[in-house]
Amino acid sequence: MSMDSIDASRLPPQNPEAERSLLGCLLRNNELISEVVQNLRTEHFYAVAHQLIYKGITHLYVDKAQPVDLITLANHLNEMNAIAPDTKFKDRKDKQEQVTQYEEVGGAKYLAELWDAAPVVGNATSYANIVRQKAIVRFLVRTCHDIEREAFDQSRPAQELLDHAEKRIMEIAEKGLTGETKSLQDALQEAYTRLDARKARGHQDVSGIPTGYLDLDNLTAGFQNNELIIVAARPSVGKTAFALNILRHICVEEKLPALFVSLEQARIEIAERLLCCQARINSHNLRRGMLNSEETDKLYHAGHLLSEAKMYIDDTPGQSMLRIAANARRLKLRHGIRICVIDYLQLIDPDDKRDSRQEQVSAISRRLKFLARELEIPVIALAQVNRSSEDRQDRRPRLSDLRESGAIEQDADTVMLLHRADSPEPGVYADTDKIEIIVGKQRNGPTGEIGLVYVKKYMRFENLVLEHSSAYGGNL
Repeated sequence: MSMDSIDASRLPPQNPEAERSLLGCLLRNNELISEVVQNLRTEHFYAVAHQLIYKGITHLYVDKAQPVDLITLANHLNEMNAIAPDTKFKDRKDKQEQVTQYEEVGGAKYLAELWDAAPVVGNATSYANIVRQKAIVRFLVRTCHDIEREAFDQSRPAQELLDHAEKRIMEIAEKGLTGETKSLQDALQEAYTRLDARKARGHQDVSGIPTGYLDLDNLTAGFQNNELIIVAARPSVGKTAFALNILRHICVEEKLPALFVSLEQARIEIAERLLCCQARINSHNLRRGMLNSEETDKLYHAGHLLSEAKMYIDDTPGQSMLRIAANARRLKLRHGIRICVIDYLQLIDPDDKRDSRQEQVSAISRRLKFLARELEIPVIALAQVNRSSEDRQDRRPRLSDLRESGAIEQDADTVMLLHRADSPEPGVYADTDKIEIIVGKQRNGPTGEIGLVYVKKYMRFENLVLEHSSAYGGNL
C-alpha cells in the first residue's frame, strides 16, 4: 500500500461520541452553556451537523437570551438556510429545493438522538475538553500539512519559512489557551499564599527580584513577576549599562538565571561590559589591551564569577517578537529564567511591515506584556525617548516622550526614565555623573525619583549613598 493511500485512509482526530454527548448535555441543562462557551468555539466540532447545532444553541441562549430545547432549536434551525438556492434554476419549475439547517443536521430524529446521548449531564465540561483537545490536534495536523507543502514548493527563503511555520504553530498554541474564571475567594487565597512567600524572603522590603540599588528597591519593592518594565532614555545616557548592571547583580549576587536579548550589540561587547563592571577596570584600557598586572588579576577573578552566572545572551539582530518569545519560552522551560531584558524595543522587527509604525510598536508592546504574563517573570524592555525633552529647559524626559507609540506607556506596569543631570550635552560624561531614575509610572506602587552614580570608565552604576552598599555585602 502506498503512502498516499495510507494517509488518505486516515480520519482527522475527532470524537463523535463526545460531541454528541456534549450537545445532549447542553440541551438538557442550559446553565452549562455559559460555562462551555468560554473555552469552546464552533470550529472545534468536527461534524458539520454538530457545528450547526452548537452554533444554534449558543445563538439562542447567549445572543437572544432564550431557553434552548428540542422545540426552540428545531424552529431556529428551520429558519436558517444550510444551502443557498441555486440561481441557475430560479426560472425553472425543477429548481432545487432550498435546504434548511434543520434538514441538514438530520431533523427531529437526530435531535432526539442527541437528547438521549447525554449519559451524565454533569460531565459536560469533560466532554467539552475532549472536543477541544481533538480540535487542537486536528488544527495541528492540517497546519503541518500546509507547512510541508510550502517547504516542498520552496517559494520562500528558508528563514521566512521557519518564521511562518513557527507563527502558525504558535497560533494553534494560543487556541489551546482557555479562559478561566475564579471566585474572589480563590484570588484572596492566592494573595495570602504570595504574602507568606514574601515574608519568608530574606529582604523583607523587597518582594520581587532585587536590583542591587537600595533606593530603587525601596520604591519598587524589586521587579515583580508578570510585569512589563520599560527603561527609557535618550541615546548615550546609559540604558544598556543600567540594564547590564541590574542583570549582573541578579545573576552574580542573587544567583538567578536571566535572558538578555541584545538587538544592538554583539555578545562579545556585552561580555566586555560585564567584565569591566564586575572587575572595576577601565573599559578604555581593556579595549586597547593595556592592562597592568593588577587589572589583569582582577579581570580573571571577575571572569570566574561571571562564568558561574546563569545569564543567557541572544545577540541575533533583527528579531521579531515571535522569535524572542519562542526563545524565552524554551529557556524558561529548560533553565527556569527569572527575568528577561530586551535591548531595545524599537529595534524589534514588526510582524507586519505594512502597518504604520505606531501600530507596529503598539503590537510589539502588547506582545511584551503578554510574554511577561505567560512566563510569569518580569520583562524589561529598553526604549528610546524622542527629542522633545531636549527642547525643554530642564531636559528632563517625561512619559509623553516615549517614541512612536503611546501604547508603550499604556501597556507598561512600570516606566523608568533615565536623566543625566550633570551635563546638558548628550554623550559627554565626567569621570562620574549623577543619573536620576525617574519612576514616572508604577501601576502597583508610588512614583518618584532616585539618584545613582554612573562611573563611566567602569560602565558601572553605584548607589548614590555609598554606605548603602553594606546592606548588600559591599558587592555593589
